[in-house]
Amino acid sequence: KFPLNEKFELLSDKDDDFTFLFEISQSKKHSIRLNFHCQENESKIGLLRVDYNSGHKNPESISPFLPEKFHAFAGKEFTNKEHHVHYHIDGYKPLAWAIPIINDDFKIKEISEDDDFNGTFAEIILQFAKTINIETAITINKQLL
Repeated sequence: KFPLNEKFELLSDKDDDFTFLFEISQSKKHSIRLNFHCQENESKIGLLRVDYNSGHKNPESISPFLPEKFHAFAGKEFTNKEHHVHYHIDGYKPLAWAIPIINDDFKIKEISEDDDFNGTFAEIILQFAKTINIETAITINKQLL
């Protein structure tokens, strides 16, 4: 159903102390957000999020924990058209830092309403699953998106 809003609990066959949460959400304005969270007991720690068509503002301060690749984007305000990737950085609020998707290794840089939106959406989900190392094959019926 539109807009899509699904959560999947992921389990590791190597370590049962942790579970992970994979969230896919979509707004009526074609905003797409993919989240990956490590869940330990009651805590929910965001590890990675990819946002398309969604705004964001990075923190102004640069701490010793902040990797160099984020420094140029301190205080950056992303518009709704600046797709970006959020990362967990120690010492900051969950997923407070993002870099433009064009500066990241995430393969799908663009999405627009002019594209075969459903096909591109499916490709984004599969690429995100690959990025977070999901080993179980994911099959997507594009007609249902």
